[in-house]
Amino acid sequence: MMERSNAIFENPPADDVSEQAIYWFALLLDGAETDQDRQAFARWIEADETHRQAFLDIERLWAGTSSLDMSEPARTLGRRAFLGAGLAVGLVGAAGWYGRIIPHHPFADFAASRGERRNITVMPGIQAELASQTSLSLVQNQFGQTGLALHEGEVFIEHDGRQPGFFVQAAGLVTRPREAARFDISHYDAGGDVIAANGSLDVTLNAGHHSILPGQAMSFAPGDMGMPRPVDLAVRLAWRQGKLVFVGDPLAHVATVLQRWQPGKIIVLGEQLKKRPVTLVVNLDRTADILPLMGKALNVEVDQIGRYLTILRAA
Repeated sequence: MMERSNAIFENPPADDVSEQAIYWFALLLDGAETDQDRQAFARWIEADETHRQAFLDIERLWAGTSSLDMSEPARTLGRRAFLGAGLAVGLVGAAGWYGRIIPHHPFADFAASRGERRNITVMPGIQAELASQTSLSLVQNQFGQTGLALHEGEVFIEHDGRQPGFFVQAAGLVTRPREAARFDISHYDAGGDVIAANGSLDVTLNAGHHSILPGQAMSFAPGDMGMPRPVDLAVRLAWRQGKLVFVGDPLAHVATVLQRWQPGKIIVLGEQLKKRPVTLVVNLDRTADILPLMGKALNVEVDQIGRYLTILRAA
């Protein structure tokens, strides 16, 4: 891996600093870097202030592209045009770059990279299936009971009842299965959902408490719980069969979910387009095909700028 990391710099292109920054960002974003890669990146960052600025330009673009002026057709804007657009750069400290750039928790006990589904044995009697970009850690509560902390992502748990004190915590919410149970927890950004597939669940947040029965889901956010509601398990848990199913979902939501499973960011321009309902089934083994096909079906322009940025706009 180290030889590959160095090879890109042997014959640098004219815009070498930006090209190198793109290389490092793509490698780290993928989540497949080694310890040698991380050390090489640290040396590159420290070698010259222009390296840090170029990398921060890309990080800023990634985090805030939706605020840029996209009134001109995106297909005419190449990578260099974006990098030379005079983007404001925020400060990222040397200790903070990893957690902000890498889409998985750097110290998690278990993690699935982008596009990956991973099955693990958490402890005897407890199996977990991790969705794309999911990170988990083993934790203990004040009573000495062992559970999982879901840092980010989605996980399906199969609990055979042998671990009566087992729990899963996410954004302050604590979920406990009643005896044997199969359930799903997702946690992205500020909120998430708990879904009971088989068996019942007890969920608590601060002083609040709910029971979730099989076939029900409940949404949560920091400091707030919704009410249990019926859910279509086949649709909501389709990712476990290698599919994503959308039934009348807003295009903005579809884009958000898709970019959890494939490289790159998807920007939907225009409030009306964001709200347009979409019904489709996505094969997770062929996510790269879906945006062009969706563009044709919805009469939407799909502008791909490099490998890591796609803009959807009304035709």
